[in-house]
Amino acid sequence: MYKVLIVSFANWDSMMELPFVFKEAGCVVDVFSVKDSWVLKSSYYDNYIEGSADPDEFVSQLVALVREKGDDYNWIIPGDDIIIRMLNDSITSEELFYKILPLNNIVNRELLGSKAGFSILCAKYDIETPRFLIYAPTMTLQSISKFMGYPLMLKTDKSEAGTGVFKCDNEAELKQNLDRIENKENIVFQQYIDGYDINMEVLFKDGELIVYSYARLLMILGKFGLSTQRMFTQNTEIIPQLVKVGRSMGINGFASIAFMYSIPDRKHYLIEVDVRPNSWIYYGKFTGNNFTEGIKKIKKGDLTLLHHDETKYPKEVKISLYKKDMMRAIVQKDVMGILAWTFNKDQCRRFIPTYDKSLQKAINQYLLWFFRELVKEKIEKITGKRKG
Repeated sequence: MYKVLIVSFANWDSMMELPFVFKEAGCVVDVFSVKDSWVLKSSYYDNYIEGSADPDEFVSQLVALVREKGDDYNWIIPGDDIIIRMLNDSITSEELFYKILPLNNIVNRELLGSKAGFSILCAKYDIETPRFLIYAPTMTLQSISKFMGYPLMLKTDKSEAGTGVFKCDNEAELKQNLDRIENKENIVFQQYIDGYDINMEVLFKDGELIVYSYARLLMILGKFGLSTQRMFTQNTEIIPQLVKVGRSMGINGFASIAFMYSIPDRKHYLIEVDVRPNSWIYYGKFTGNNFTEGIKKIKKGDLTLLHHDETKYPKEVKISLYKKDMMRAIVQKDVMGILAWTFNKDQCRRFIPTYDKSLQKAINQYLLWFFRELVKEKIEKITGKRKG
């Protein structure tokens, strides 16, 4: 019996498909989370353990559970950046670190939830990433500008889901964005790459590459926010870079990895590694990069790369996330986007989670509430009323 524990503190919807992926692989799935978490909307977990809404108490409860029953689990998966950061800040025991957190080398723990830590490790292991600079109070706008050039990206150290990220085209914009950030510790300035975003979901075991998906970003919710549409293709040239990242940093689990592909340089620059799962993992089954099959390999002790059968899958697969893409269409007043879901353009409705009626119902209820809230806010703005 292969048993996993999915841990969720932040109420992210990025884990709502994850229990099904593990159940498909023949695993027993337990969930430790706050109540009303999106991961609980799934019908495919076996046991639920409720954690406190208080951050410190939640961590204490999880640690106590692992100390008492940790050997019952083959795999513990912290599912969001916030819980990973909380655990990394609190765990001092190496034994506990390796049991809970998704790295097999504790010296690289600065990767966990830190933009600055990621950049430092890229330099340490000679991983190709855009030129960067970590902020210090002694730096002047002129010295930052001289070293970095423009445009540049400004990233707060502990940010997630596209928040705390700014593009600066000149010194005036750099000053404006710096002034709006209260906590400037470990701000990262990163070279802007002229090209396009590549998003990847990857599964490593003990640093070894097991399965990955490769996609070009099509649509996002927010300026630097959540991706809602991607075009998936097969790319084998990226494998050596993924292998180097996994082995150097000792990644032991899921990772959401972002590259910028530079059109002038014709190369990939690593810009982000978040060592946690997300929604896109489930959709690998549509592209031939099936993470369920990767989990089955891990269960058997086979740590080789999953073979992709090119004869069974198209060269390109456009995938839209139902919940997120509908939210994007509603916010952006994208009528064509809504109609695409209504009339099944590009067979997009096959990505609605019909395999789980409970989850599908929860998403539909949320989208209806989301639409009503936006309409309500618009009416209040027009009429001059304030929310009570």
